[in-house]
Amino acid sequence: MTFAAPPSNGSSTAAPLRAPARWAERPVDASAVAALRAGCALPEPLARVMVGRGVTDVAAAEAYLSPRLQALPDPLALAGMESAVDRLVAAVDGGETIGVFGDYDVDGVTSTTLLWDFLERVGARVVATIPDRLVEGYGLSKAGVERLAAAGASLIVTVDCGVTAHEEVDFARDRGLDVVVIDHHTVPVALPRAVSVINPHRADCTRGSEALCAAGVTFNLAMALRRRLRERGHFSGTRLEPDLKAALDLVALGTVADVVPLTGENRVLVAAGVAAVRQGKRLGLRALVDVAGTRLAAVDAGTLGYQVGPRINAAGRLGDAMQAVALLRSTDEHQARGLAARLDRENLSRRELERRIVDQAVRQVEESALLRQSSLLVVGDEGWHPGVVGIVASRLVERFGRPAVVVGEGGRGSGRSIERFHLHEGLCAVAAASDGGGLQSFGGHAHAAGVRVRPGQLDRFRDALAEVAAARLSADDLQRVLVHDGQLELAAVDHALCRALERAAPFGRKNAAPSFLFRGLSLVGMRTLAGGHLKAVVDGARGVELIAFGAAERAAQIGASVDVIATPEINEFRGAQTLQLRVRDFK
Repeated sequence: MTFAAPPSNGSSTAAPLRAPARWAERPVDASAVAALRAGCALPEPLARVMVGRGVTDVAAAEAYLSPRLQALPDPLALAGMESAVDRLVAAVDGGETIGVFGDYDVDGVTSTTLLWDFLERVGARVVATIPDRLVEGYGLSKAGVERLAAAGASLIVTVDCGVTAHEEVDFARDRGLDVVVIDHHTVPVALPRAVSVINPHRADCTRGSEALCAAGVTFNLAMALRRRLRERGHFSGTRLEPDLKAALDLVALGTVADVVPLTGENRVLVAAGVAAVRQGKRLGLRALVDVAGTRLAAVDAGTLGYQVGPRINAAGRLGDAMQAVALLRSTDEHQARGLAARLDRENLSRRELERRIVDQAVRQVEESALLRQSSLLVVGDEGWHPGVVGIVASRLVERFGRPAVVVGEGGRGSGRSIERFHLHEGLCAVAAASDGGGLQSFGGHAHAAGVRVRPGQLDRFRDALAEVAAARLSADDLQRVLVHDGQLELAAVDHALCRALERAAPFGRKNAAPSFLFRGLSLVGMRTLAGGHLKAVVDGARGVELIAFGAAERAAQIGASVDVIATPEINEFRGAQTLQLRVRDFK
């Protein structure tokens, strides 16, 4: 939603940093829309949506509307893949114990689960670990290396981390362990001295999969390794070849939760993965969908991103991320339900903690003349739990429309950015200063990063990063623009159109849900729902309802006539289907 969060209690009366969004229609080539409409027999609004997302010919439209696994590129074309497969084949053949070292977020948890499951199914011995966020922090650690070595591992595979772990990889090598790195974060100038580093961002990786998350890269490794083992006659009547389609539910969850673009390869993986989730074969995911109050048949990318993902994340933010791995690997329904209920409780605790810290962070911004004028926000407090600072940073970006870094206990922080500011490059510029700009360490990519700020250096870091942002962001860059797919008459909204628009799913970054401008709506029966949402009926529209999430505080702005940007959809509730406009903004 684009609605701003309500002001915190006791906050300053200073004017908000963020002005109302300017509405703009996404430009499209009318002739391309007409050609697509005719060539694929599509309703005009769907053809317009597709052209607006770069789908401009019939062949591309067919691939977009029917994403197929057969269209996935060759996994062996990823730089580093051949050497990684060679080492893993040797480990499987030699009966070595393989250690998997993952990250504590959704992408890391799903990657760890996927690789652990797959390696066991091809006959490997596997041990796995995920670091404690508060004790070890992010990334491959010496303590983690020692844990895996003590468990008998002679080969470590890192997933969703490792590309900057030069010292830790050398530490493992000195103890006789080989390391294979699977990562997708920004690549440093020099790679660690691992047996192999598979990262789509490597300068010599020409396959064109730079948008993959770690779960997507891990899936590619599993495909390549399965092919090599098949060629070697590894599978037989007693050792069946693993069905990797069963792992696509994990890939979809990791991909959506990591907010990578849902285009190209990712679109194929998520479309197939959502279908796999709906089958309900993975007990842990089924239990999570159930505690989230969603039907399996209704699961979509939004369900994974906003309902399932946060519950997985809660394990690593406030507790032990291996709980989430145990849930996703569970083969016992009673155990799965118990673990899902535990993660649900932890997620509730996380949300309450997040709410309190967001209130405090917003207050810091609104009470500081310096921050109100800054192109980038840096706030911090030693009392803030480092497990939720990334979520708080996201909330600040949503509210104020500018990059934000939130630093908590021990100088551990997390940042989120906007499309027009490459956060990792900004941190590199700060680190290049003579005193390092107060930074102790950092890592990440364009839109998200983790930082460690030196003790007592928060103000120095804030000044240094704000200076970089001021030089790279103009006033226009900070102007919030809400792009829509053109004006639509309310009379055009029916079940057939909504079903047609659903064909453009899965929706996410770079493939936003269709949204249209509706002018002059008259609303009746407006009411406020639990959670601060507005609901009303559109007068004279055959029962079409309107819902605006988180917009209760703006109810007084709605007069006799209102313009809205909204997504037409079918709302299913207790077996009934109604037409609904899900509002993004209104004037």
